[in-house]
Amino acid sequence: MRTETNSEKPVSKKTRSRSQNTVIGKAQDDDALTHSLTEKKHIARATERKIDAIEFEMSRDMGRPKSAPPKVVAAEGLKRTEPNQFHTDFIATDFQSTVALSMPTTELLLGTTEMHAGGVGQIESVPLLEEAAILFATGQVKVAEHMLRSAIDLDNLGNAAPLAWFMLFDLYQIEQNQYAFESLSLDYAGKYETSPPVWHSSEVLMDDVEESKLEGAIPTVSFPAQLDGEIIKLLQKLNTFSEKSKVLKLDFGRVKTVDPVGCGLLLRAMRNLKKTKHDLVVVAAHNLTEQIRSILEVGRRDETEAPWLLLMEILQLLQLKEAFEEASIDYCVTFEVSPPAFEAPTSKVTTAAPEIVEEVPQEQTNRFMMPKVIEGSTEALVKEITEFAKSHDLVILDCSQLERVEFGASAQLLNGLVPISGTKGKSIQFNEVNYLVMHLFNAMGLKNIAAIVPRKQS
Repeated sequence: MRTETNSEKPVSKKTRSRSQNTVIGKAQDDDALTHSLTEKKHIARATERKIDAIEFEMSRDMGRPKSAPPKVVAAEGLKRTEPNQFHTDFIATDFQSTVALSMPTTELLLGTTEMHAGGVGQIESVPLLEEAAILFATGQVKVAEHMLRSAIDLDNLGNAAPLAWFMLFDLYQIEQNQYAFESLSLDYAGKYETSPPVWHSSEVLMDDVEESKLEGAIPTVSFPAQLDGEIIKLLQKLNTFSEKSKVLKLDFGRVKTVDPVGCGLLLRAMRNLKKTKHDLVVVAAHNLTEQIRSILEVGRRDETEAPWLLLMEILQLLQLKEAFEEASIDYCVTFEVSPPAFEAPTSKVTTAAPEIVEEVPQEQTNRFMMPKVIEGSTEALVKEITEFAKSHDLVILDCSQLERVEFGASAQLLNGLVPISGTKGKSIQFNEVNYLVMHLFNAMGLKNIAAIVPRKQS
C-alpha cells in the first residue's frame, strides 16, 4: 500500500483564481483611491493658481504707469464663419464661452408665443451687436469687448456702426477702464468729427465701492452679491484706501453667494490688513459667515481650504472664540490637521449693522427706478413694478442707474412684464437705457412689449 508523505493538499485552480482576484481587486481599489486623491490635489492646486493669477494681474495693473495705455489685444482672430456664430480661438485660454451665440427665438426660449406690442421701441436689430450684448450679460466681458472692437475696426455695420461705438463706450464706463475709454474717444472724434461721450469720473466700480464725499470720512468698500473672482477690482481699491487711511470699513451686507476663489482672494486681503494693523469697521459680518458656512460640509474636502480659513479669520476678528473653536474642530476633522489656535486681533475691530436707507416710495414718483444690476431671481422686482403699475397707465422704468442685466434675469423680466403690457390702457417704457442693455432687451424680445429709449450720449 502506498502512503502519502505530504500532508498538504494541492491548491485547486478555483482557490488560486479567487486569491488572485482578491489581490487584483484590492490593487484596483488602491489605484482608485490614489487617483481620487491625486485628482483632488490637482484641483486644489488649480484653484490656488487661479487665485495667484488674479492677484498677479492686480499687482501688475497697480504697477502700470497711469499715463501708459492698457495693453490692447488684437481682434484679428475674431472671424465670423456662419450667421450668428464666431470663432474666438485667440482668447480660448483665458475665457470659456458658456452660451451658444446661435440663439433660438425668444418665443422658443421662454415658451412665450403671444406678445403684446403696446409700445414697441424703434431699435435697429443687429445680430452681431445683440450677440455682444448677450456675452456681456453672461459675464464674458472680454469676449464682448473684442467683438465690439473688431466690429468697429472692420467698419462693416453700415448705419448701425455708431451703436457699436456707444456699446463699447458703455462697457468701458461700467468697467471703469478710463484709459480705453479716452483712447476710444480720440478714435471716435477723428472718425465722426464730433464730440465723443463724456467720461463720468463720479461713477464707481459697479456700485461695489462707496467712497464718502466728506473729507476725513472712513473709506468704505461694499462687497457685491457674488463674492467671486470679480472682487479683485474691489480689492485693488481696498489696497489704495489702505495706503491712505489707517481705518477701513468693510460692508458685507449684500453678499448672497460665495465661491472658493472669492474666499481665497478676500482671505489674503484680510491677512494683509492684519499684518499692517489696520483698524476695521466690519458691517454685516454675520451675513458673510453664514454664506461661507452654506458651502461647507464637515468631512468633505473641497478644492481649497480657503472658505474654512476665511470663516475662522472672520470669527477671530469678531472675537467669537467659541464659534471659532467649533469651526476649527470641523476644519481639522475635514482636513486631518491640527486645529489652529485662536488669535485675538491686535488692532481695533468694530462691528456695525447695515445702514437703513430711507427711500422715497415708488408710488410717490412718476417713474420706477431700476437697480444698478439685475441678476438672479426677478420675482421681487417684478412684484414691485406690478404694484407701481396699478397706479400708472404709463409705466416708466428709469434705467439711468442700470448697468447690467444678467441673461437669465432678462428672460424672467420679460415673462414678468408681459401681463402688465397686456392690460388694457397700460404701456411700459424703459428710459435712459445703456446700449449694452438695450441690445440685450432687443435680442430677448422686450422691445415687443415695451418702448426702449436709449441713454443720451453726452
